[in-house]
Amino acid sequence: MPARVSLRDIAAQARVSHTTVSLSLRNDPRILPGTRKKIARIAATLGYQRNAILGDLMGYLRTLKTQPTRSTLGFITAWPTRDGWRQAANHRRFFAGAQARARELGYALDEFWLREKSMTPARMTGILRARGIKGLVLHSLPESNGRLDLHWEHFACVTKGLTVAVPAMHRVVSSHYDDMQLVLGKLKQKGYQRLGLVLGQAHDVRVGRAWLASYCLHENEIAPRTRIPALLYPKPDPALFARWLQEHQPEVILCADQLVPQWLAELGPAIRRKVGLVHLDWSPEYAPLAGIDSDSEVLGTAAIDLLVGQLHAHEYGIPRREKVVEVMGRWVPGAIFPERILRETGKGFARASRAGA
Repeated sequence: MPARVSLRDIAAQARVSHTTVSLSLRNDPRILPGTRKKIARIAATLGYQRNAILGDLMGYLRTLKTQPTRSTLGFITAWPTRDGWRQAANHRRFFAGAQARARELGYALDEFWLREKSMTPARMTGILRARGIKGLVLHSLPESNGRLDLHWEHFACVTKGLTVAVPAMHRVVSSHYDDMQLVLGKLKQKGYQRLGLVLGQAHDVRVGRAWLASYCLHENEIAPRTRIPALLYPKPDPALFARWLQEHQPEVILCADQLVPQWLAELGPAIRRKVGLVHLDWSPEYAPLAGIDSDSEVLGTAAIDLLVGQLHAHEYGIPRREKVVEVMGRWVPGAIFPERILRETGKGFARASRAGA
């Protein structure tokens, strides 16, 4: 059996110290990129194989030596206000899930707001590095095709959803396409045929148009007489919604925001008795309404698992290939007709919708 190649063997050929080799093979940003590439090439040529058990042990010992307290991960937000993201129930649930999972794995999860007064990418990078933070969860942004700027070579990162377009980081997302198929299947089992999708254009883009794609496939496969074109509104327009409702007369409306329930409620009980409603972005605030729960806590757990995996593998910076982890939602049975909700619970429909926005 050939002798195992050691770090000192690689160091001798690269003409550097074995400490430099160790740091380089862990992608430590303190080692220049050119040196890292050279050492990686020599290690591959010599047939070096990392001892995973020993590596994990040494990493743990280094943590005990340099960080006597719990390690910290960063939760990065960039909404117009510090707490703007907290207005959405499923954002709060995501953070709770991530925080709980981080705690289970021995980490704290601290929030950092990129829009602090006088904040710059360089300054935020310095703050994070001074705190010894190497792992970041990048929260989703209020608008799609967003950009976040930091000195990424120092960090391992995972982002939530599809709104952060630059940089192209590993991400966790809800399985919107499959979730829509689940909803459509459940409604079909209940005997509903005429189903209508009402969605804001901005929301449609936020989910990568996956809800719409799944809905259009369903519409293409059913009888023409039961097909209803999706209503994608560019801006809130209750009159447009009322005309669409009158023209197509769906049995059940699929929606994902607080506006559609409000518009439906304003049309009066005669309409509510005829039209059902299912929420595609359900959270407990919408109960007893039926819908699809994206399990945002599980999404937060998945984000931390993906991030900690990078940290253990010493993978920092913008990845060569983006990994996407999808989390399936679950059907939440409940009332479909708003009039029954009002009669059985006395709960104001618009008020319930605003609470879950």
